[in-house]
Amino acid sequence: MGLQAVETAPDTATGADEAATETDAETATEATPEAASQEEVGSATEEEATPAAEEQQEVAPVQEGPLIDIFGEKLYSFEMLDETTGQINPHYTNEALTGKKVIGLYFSADWCGPCRQFTPELVAFYERMNKKRGKKDQFEIVWVSRCRDGNSYAQYFSHMPWLALPPEEAMGARGQELSDKYKVKGIPHLVLIDDLGNTITIDGRNKIPQDKAGVGFPWRDPVSQLLHTFVPRSLRALIRTQIQALKKAVIQKLKSLVGLGPKAAAA
Repeated sequence: MGLQAVETAPDTATGADEAATETDAETATEATPEAASQEEVGSATEEEATPAAEEQQEVAPVQEGPLIDIFGEKLYSFEMLDETTGQINPHYTNEALTGKKVIGLYFSADWCGPCRQFTPELVAFYERMNKKRGKKDQFEIVWVSRCRDGNSYAQYFSHMPWLALPPEEAMGARGQELSDKYKVKGIPHLVLIDDLGNTITIDGRNKIPQDKAGVGFPWRDPVSQLLHTFVPRSLRALIRTQIQALKKAVIQKLKSLVGLGPKAAAA
């Protein structure tokens, strides 16, 4: 029997509830004093319950930062409800990745034989790294699906304990942009980045079989290791922001010189 996946959705008030409230109010205007008194108690209770109902209608937070630029505002996790039914749960990206020092982007698909062989090995490595003393739960992986349809996505996701891009993102423009950004030539492919979005290695697929115990994990190069060890995170974030701003300015300048900028287009 195949796995059935359902996606959770926030609760919303129904029109029937609103209609029932209006009917109760009309009936109460013709009721006895005793009934009216009961209505007042009910109204008071309803007024007290209103804030709780409003809290259920969660307002999406404003999210920004390098990880939002990479992954977007929403990530999924997969939860098995019973032997045949799974549930896909949405999470805000910044909340889901809070406290994670190393984040993997795992490009993989159900139709890929080497992927199906490597995924169990990656699961074992992921769990082993997250149990390390002093580094507990600091490693996360975000699966970038290369599956061909939603059913295959859900089936393959059920074998993974980590997060994933929504299928429409992974199999759409964002997935292609990430594939180009991290030079994905084939799958499985594992990229490791830090919590500021800086690339640590794009060769995680080959690093894991060579270092199954994770002694050198996350395999930073010597210069990056020195920066990570001795330069405060806040300063590294500032440097990254300034470099990105400079790159953007240079690109805009080059576009204007070759006739691709806004001014040139207007002319």
